[in-house]
Amino acid sequence: MADDNTEDVLRKADALIRRSRVFVAGSSGSTTQPAPPDDDLPTLTDVVSEQEAALATAPPHMQQHLDALREELSLWLVQELPQAVLKVTDGLADQLVGELTHQAEKNLLPRLIARLDGTANATTTDTEPGN
Repeated sequence: MADDNTEDVLRKADALIRRSRVFVAGSSGSTTQPAPPDDDLPTLTDVVSEQEAALATAPPHMQQHLDALREELSLWLVQELPQAVLKVTDGLADQLVGELTHQAEKNLLPRLIARLDGTANATTTDTEPGN
C-alpha cells in the first residue's frame, strides 16, 4: 500500500492532468485539440530545489525578512570569502614549494653537481633544452 505522501502526489498529478487536457464526451467525430499549457504549470523536466520551493511558498510578510537575510548573507560572504580563499591558496602554495623542493633535491641537484664536476655525459647536454 502506498504511503500518504505518494497518494498526495498522485492526487496532485491527476488534478494537473485534468487541468491541462480537454475531454469532450460524445463528440460527433470532431477532434478536440488539447488546451494550451498554462505558464504556471511546471513540466516534468523542471527541477525545483528545496530552497526555491521554500522561497516560493513564503508568505508575503516574510519576504522582507528573506531580503534582509539575503543581504546579510551577501555581506558576510564579501567579508569572509577572501580570507577563506587566501587560507586555501596559502596552503596550496606551501604544498607546491615543498614538492618542488623535494623534486629539485632528488633530480636537479645531482644533475647540477655532475655538471660542476664535469662528469655529465655529452648526450645529456645535447638533449637539454636550449642547446
